[in-house]
This record gives sequence, structure tokens and C-alpha cells, in this order.
Amino acid sequence: AQARQQANKQFWRVYVQGQLGRFWSRLTGRSNQLEALAEHKNTNGRYAGLQTVMLAQIRGSEGRTGDFDSRFRPLHNSDQARWVGVAAAMQAGIVMPPVQLVQVGSRYFVRDGHHRLSVAHLLGQAEVDAQVSVWEEEGD
Repeated sequence: AQARQQANKQFWRVYVQGQLGRFWSRLTGRSNQLEALAEHKNTNGRYAGLQTVMLAQIRGSEGRTGDFDSRFRPLHNSDQARWVGVAAAMQAGIVMPPVQLVQVGSRYFVRDGHHRLSVAHLLGQAEVDAQVSVWEEEGD
């Protein structure tokens, strides 16, 4: 119960930071949104296996660009229950399944694992384990 209580406080802290980041982004005109995978055309995709990926290289999402900011802070409090559950589990040492990413050039896009990435950022992790697919775009 205490782990969930702590995770709940952490959620509200990163959620508020996300809201402040969104506000600051509007003021400065600098985007803090995740890139959309849909903007990239897959001409030749392949599975590249389990890899360790630096969090800083994960720049976008397949379908949740409006749910998390570029630092994977949640932007909707409707994500709270899921986020708190993941945070409590990770902080209790429970090994989570690898996230699913698509690599396009040197950037990665999340297919599955947004909450795990959000918590990994909070915990100060530099990298995550991921199942990676590689997309090659026209001209690559």
C-alpha cells in the first residue's frame, strides 16, 4: 500500500510537470510533443530483436503523441491508475517486459510501453530493454 501511495505522489508530480511543460511550450512556441510514427513511411521493415536502447533516442510514438510529452510525462490524469501500477511494480523490483519500439534512422518510436518509459524517466534510467523493429524509409 505504501508503494502505491508513493507512486501516486510521483504520478501527480510528473503530471503537473507535464502540464507546466505544455504551458511553457505554448508560451515559447517550442514543441515538446512526441513525434508521430505515422509521418514516416515504412518501405522495408524488419525485426531486429531484443536490444538495449538509450531513453534519449526514443523520440516518438505510434499512436499516443497526445498522451505523453517528449519526456514521457503523462498529459492526462486518466492514465493515473495504469501509471501508478507500473511505477509501484518497477520500484518493487518487478522485472517488466521489454517495451516495443520502431527504429527509423537514429530515432525510436514507441509501439507499446509508454507508461514503462515514463516511469523509467522518473527513476533516472538511461536505457531500457526493447523489442525493436527497423523501418527503412524511401531514400535510405
